[in-house]
Formats: sequence, C-alpha cells, structure tokens
Amino acid sequence: MLAHYARSAIRVSRYMTSATKPMTRRRSAILAVDFDETLTTHCTLASVVAVARQKHHDCCLDFQWFTDEYMKDLDVYEAKWKSAVSDKASSTAWSHKSLIAYLEGLWPIEGASLERLSTHKILAGVSRKEFRIAGTSTELRPGAAAFINKVLSSPKWRVCVISTNWSEDFIRGALEAAGVNIASNAFSIHCNNPVFSPDTGQSTGKIEPRVIWAKDKVDLFIRAKLSVQQERGNMPLLVYVGDSLTDLPALLLADIGLLFGNDQSVTEWCRRLNIDFGKPRGEGGCGIIYQVSSWDSVEHLLRDHVDSDGSKCS
Repeated sequence: MLAHYARSAIRVSRYMTSATKPMTRRRSAILAVDFDETLTTHCTLASVVAVARQKHHDCCLDFQWFTDEYMKDLDVYEAKWKSAVSDKASSTAWSHKSLIAYLEGLWPIEGASLERLSTHKILAGVSRKEFRIAGTSTELRPGAAAFINKVLSSPKWRVCVISTNWSEDFIRGALEAAGVNIASNAFSIHCNNPVFSPDTGQSTGKIEPRVIWAKDKVDLFIRAKLSVQQERGNMPLLVYVGDSLTDLPALLLADIGLLFGNDQSVTEWCRRLNIDFGKPRGEGGCGIIYQVSSWDSVEHLLRDHVDSDGSKCS
C-alpha cells in the first residue's frame, strides 16, 4: 500500500510541477466536481441510508452509531497528530509530503467506516430506482445545475463528479431532478456504490469501494486528464471544485482549484504549505486555488481565466 501510494504521489508531484509552467492555449478542458456540500447544500449520506431504513424499520443499529464509531477513530488519529503539529512550529517544516502522510493515515479510517456499513448491511434491500427517486429530494446549491449544463453545452469540456458518496443512482437522481444533462456523453459520475443482486435487483448490503479517500479522487482526475489527452491530442485545462480536505490534493493538482466555503482543515493545511488563495503558484498564472461561496462566483472566476473555447486566458 505504501509503495503504491508513493508511486501515485510521484505522479502528482511531477504533474503539479508541470502545471505551474506557462501554458499554451488549450483545445479541451475538464471540470471535476465533488458532490456533497459542493454541488449540494448539505451532506446527503444520511439521506442515502434513510432509503433502506424506511423499508427495514427493524434494523438494530441507528445511523448515528456508524457516525460515532467513525468519529472515535478520527479523534484517536487526530490526537496522534497534535504532537507533530506542535513540533512543526515553523511553516517551513511542512511540505506536500506531510499532507500526503496525513491523508494516508486517514485511509484505514475511511475504509473501516465503509466496511462497517457493508458488514451490517445498512443499505440492503433497495433497488437502483429507489435510490434514484430518493435523490430527487436533494437540494443543490443555487446556480449549480445551470452552470454544469452551460459547461456541458461546449464540446471542449468534460464534466465528472468525483465523490465519496455511497450511491451513484442517488447522485443521478439528485442531478437529474435539478435539470442537469446527465445523459451527455461528456458527463460521468465516480463514487462508491452498493452491490446489487442480479436475481432480485436489490442491494445486497455490500458497498463497492471506489472512492474512499483523497488519493482515489486524484487518480480519477488524472485518469480523466489522460483520457482526454489521448483522445484529443492535447493537454486539457484542469478545473476542480470541492469543499473538504479530501479534495485538497485534487485542488492542488488542478490548473484552477475552487474551494467552496471555509473548511478549517483545508485552510490550515494551505497555511502550512504557504498556499495563498487567489495567487498563482507558478509563472504561467496556473496552479491557483480560489475560495468561493456560490456557483455564480465559480462561473465568474472561470470566465476570467478561461476562453469560450476552453483555453487558458493570458
């Protein structure tokens, strides 16, 4: 596991170095977006669980138990880092390797949380249609759907949702209800997903782990870049929108990273790494992270940086 992550970290480091160099005009672009609390107004995991709870009222464990167990593991891990933080009083002591090491320590916690859900089959007995219908009641941030559709209307762009959510059908239902053109060939969703029985068409309770932690998001982002690069023969502009620490490596990988809100853990790590919001990290004007509070501000910033053809503005 450590060797595999190290190889991935080298790939990210090399690309981040190249992303801070002056760019030629691009003929393609990728918009990667987190789902919960980036596209949506709130975290929807409890709503995903509620679909199964409504059908199986005799479930012995409340969802809060899973939340509490996760927080116990997280608190233990965070306690181990307190001494490390106090020892690194100088910001020069922190590096991207520090961030990678911290996030790697979170991987077993996230994995254990997903395994608990599978072991107790908390999502069992639900069809794909039921997950999709449940998603339709999800509230998206104002302007999110309209912006995604505007991007999808350009042949230069690809859009992918990369989320640690537990149901692709739930996400599809939410976006479709909001009017997002999810049928577009330029649109895709990547997340964890229930395993469905081929006999009954209902979820077995097991959750297939696809996007557990930050590295998975980075890998999918890189995979999308390589796919477009191979298909179109040019390096695409990379834009990532997210709200949490799980999104930070992808935000750093992007030419333009857009951080929703003011997540304390993200801003603290940016401070440690001497990353100033709104300031390019390279001579080419790319490799930049902005803080945003609305999808209108996302559109405004991209309009300032990106031409209508998907090229980087100079």
